[in-house]
Amino acid sequence: MTHRVKWYSLPLLALLLAATACNSGAPGANGGGAAPASGGNTAAAGSSSAGAAAISADDKPHDVLMKAMRGQLDAKSYRVHVTTSMGGGPSNNIVIEYAAPDRYRMVIEVPGGKQEFVIAGNAAYIKAPNGQWVRSPVGVADLIKQFRDPKMLEEMAKTTDIKLVGPDTVDGTPTLVYQYTQNNVMGMNMKSTAKTWLAVADGLPRKTEAEGEYDGKPTKTLMTITDYNSDIKIEAPVK
Repeated sequence: MTHRVKWYSLPLLALLLAATACNSGAPGANGGGAAPASGGNTAAAGSSSAGAAAISADDKPHDVLMKAMRGQLDAKSYRVHVTTSMGGGPSNNIVIEYAAPDRYRMVIEVPGGKQEFVIAGNAAYIKAPNGQWVRSPVGVADLIKQFRDPKMLEEMAKTTDIKLVGPDTVDGTPTLVYQYTQNNVMGMNMKSTAKTWLAVADGLPRKTEAEGEYDGKPTKTLMTITDYNSDIKIEAPVK
């Protein structure tokens, strides 16, 4: 593999891991404060996912978390802010935006600068150090579909131990907090213990805190999810 291909491929891996975190409601990426990309794909406005439903402390924790994940898969758009660290290194901040059915924008803020990525369909784009957008030679559609496959929920159900912690609020929104553990979901060398805050009104994730290991390195993540079904537009930055 050449240095050029590595420069394209490694950020794509980070983006796919981030997409996994967003779409499963499980731990995994990072946050900051970027404005949405403009043009192209548009998500209809609204406050909750079509598959969302109110939850209560009387519901079975396993069923609640599975419904939350399905609801997030059904959402037309959302915005994720994540702060994460690995191996005791400095924290990274990432903002991820999603617009159905297949568009993502991610801004990673790291010490000394930031990186920007866009996925539109099968095409992935990376902002080069000189400020120009370039298209990656690596196709991503099949990998994204894998991470968004509802069958992933069945795999997660086999590796997840879930319990209700209790009520709490996130930015004034009443939530129920659930704790769960995961090991090697979808074959990734990852294990974690996490807490997720689900809104009582629609059952959708609002915040996740996680600690664990990825590839043998300790990880710590804080993720918040906002702007469900808001008017997020994402377009390919170059033709």
